[in-house]
This record gives sequence, C-alpha cells and structure tokens, in this order.
Amino acid sequence: MRSTTTLAALCAVTALALTACGTDDDKGGEAGKSGQSVSASSKVTPSAKAPGSELVKLTGPEIANKAMKAMKSATSLTTALDGTVDGGPMKYRMSSANNGECVGNMSFGTEGKVELVKTGDLIYMKFDRAFWKSQGGEDGAAAADSIGDRWTKSKASGSDFKDFASACDSDTMLSGFEAGPNLARKGETTTVDGKPAITLTETDGDETYTTYVATEGKPYILKMVIKGGKEPGTVTFGDFDKPVDAKAPTGDIVDLDAL
Repeated sequence: MRSTTTLAALCAVTALALTACGTDDDKGGEAGKSGQSVSASSKVTPSAKAPGSELVKLTGPEIANKAMKAMKSATSLTTALDGTVDGGPMKYRMSSANNGECVGNMSFGTEGKVELVKTGDLIYMKFDRAFWKSQGGEDGAAAADSIGDRWTKSKASGSDFKDFASACDSDTMLSGFEAGPNLARKGETTTVDGKPAITLTETDGDETYTTYVATEGKPYILKMVIKGGKEPGTVTFGDFDKPVDAKAPTGDIVDLDAL
C-alpha cells in the first residue's frame, strides 16, 4: 500500500466528517475488521503460530495489493475511526452499502455530535446543540434553539447535504483502495480480536502505518494504526457484505426542504 494510496483512502473514509468540519485536509490512514461489529479499540495479540495460509508466503507488496482488491470487492461494510483530524479529536462510525443506504454517527470533541441515516432518496440527520453552535455560523445559535436535537430530513441530492450523502455509498468510500506499486514491509503474524492476521508497515515522513491483514477468508484489512505526524489514530472495518439496517426515524422530524 503506497502511502499516497493510504492517505487517499482515509480521506474518502472521513469525507463526511471533514466536510462537516469545513476542511480539505488529505492526510490519514485506513484499516478494517472482517465480519464483526467494529470498534477502534480492536485487541491485537501476538501469535506463536503462523496461520495455515498461502497469503503469508507472499511479499509485503503482494499482500498489500490483495488486501486492496478484497476491500474494493465489498458490497457493504462498517467503518470506525478514532483519531485526530484537522487538529481536533474525531470519532466516526458508519455502516454503508453500495446501494447508498447508511446509518452512523460522528463526534468532534466539544464541537458536537451528529447522527445520520440515509434510506432511499432522503437523508435524516440529528445534530446536538454543540454542533449547531460550532458549525452553524451566525444562524447556529438560532438553529440550536428552534430545532435543537430533533431529527431533520432533506433530499439527499440537495446542495446542503449531498457531501454527507456521498459518504453513504460504500463504493465511493472504497474508491481510494487501489492496487499498485508499493513499499509495504511484511512483518510477523498475529491476531486481531482472535482473527489470524499478518502485519504490514509503511512510513511517510514522521508517520508510521501498521496494517493488519486477515489471513483466513478474504484478505480484508482488519486494522490500521497511524502513529506520529499530526493526525494519529486507528481505523477499523467490518461487517463486510452484511445488510445495512437503515431505517428512517419516526416522531417529530423537521423537514428542512419545506423550510
């Protein structure tokens, strides 16, 4: 995995949050976790036995390219990020499918939280008061008072929310995962939350990326840890090819298009 490819992949993963923060920063990293619910605190345990997999016999660049191709083949997945983006803390969790359905949430430290559901051609979002005030400009305080923490809805194609909606398409999110020449260095075998994996490492300036690739089943990326630099963090992927349960919220919903 070339560092430039890695960076582009995380930029795609966090496009929704970065857009909300009003930044076009393009640095970061990516990782995943196969077939389970994901969290950014996946447990990595040293493994005394090498798993019986042909994958471990390949070179680092060959393993990296197989992992990239496996990631792009997923029809749906859940992504979790816990790290620093644009100088501030960010946590992000999104289940998304290649049909555009998604459900997730994100938080930006003291600058607020957002919940999101997209189903069909509508996108539903719920912002807390801190988000309205920090991101809403001059109208933020008024929105915090009038809308508060109620759900809102809008056409997903609308100019105000199309960037959020684009993060719901797993194909778009995975578009940065491209196989090609790379300098991935193969490391030891290990386990991530009990799943056999092999480690790959890369460096880009003062940043180090440690990637864990599944050695059983499809060679999905199980986890990636970014250390050093301005935007350290961890990203995981999981729930590959599982249905995304994106259900429209009910109750008192503010129709932003009507407003």
